Amino acid sequence: MLFSLTEQRSYEQILQRNYVLGRDFRVAFGDSNIAKCLLAAPHGGIEPGTSEIMRALAELGGWAWYEFAGYLRHGNKEALHILSTEFNEPTLLDLLRQAGLVVTLHGASEAGKPLVFVGGRFKFGRQVVIGAINGSKEGHGIVAIDATEDAATEQISGWQESNITNRGRRREGIQLEFSRKARNLLFPPNASREARGRRSARLRPLARSINRALRQLLSGRGE
Repeated sequence: MLFSLTEQRSYEQILQRNYVLGRDFRVAFGDSNIAKCLLAAPHGGIEPGTSEIMRALAELGGWAWYEFAGYLRHGNKEALHILSTEFNEPTLLDLLRQAGLVVTLHGASEAGKPLVFVGGRFKFGRQVVIGAINGSKEGHGIVAIDATEDAATEQISGWQESNITNRGRRREGIQLEFSRKARNLLFPPNASREARGRRSARLRPLARSINRALRQLLSGRGE
């Protein structure tokens, strides 16, 4: 997730470059239970598989959700990727003002292992999510690690106050960065656009483990 010269700095820049909502990219959301929790996939189709993981979790838990998804045949990252610290698409900004806990889902290129890097400013929330994923006995095959404890993962720690993860009403959220190998496990063989229509049996157990953590955090025990 390093910044590149071709990466967009704002939603307005995407529009100025003549990319069209509904043709080149999509914005979609559901606001049920938004006062409790909002799941957001701001790089759907740009970081393959992240929208699908988010939707599986939203369907299971009945959480509010948001998706910004690129539909270009090629070059979605270069054309449509906005940094999480700069993300200013108006629909999401409005949802963040209403949201309690914010959980964002991303794709990380780091690591040749099936990992999810758990970041964000909500320390107890990170701990609960990591415990739920790693303590699952359902065989999803993915290991969670704390992205805030290692200099090597600092860029995907989700620690900045300006990161959308931390811009809900509680001002601290949870960021989930799924390695490429983790996404390949969930959408074999390679998390391509075609493969994402063939979810593996690992996706639902993973979503259940994360949902258990969110239920615990939002029951009052994590407040």
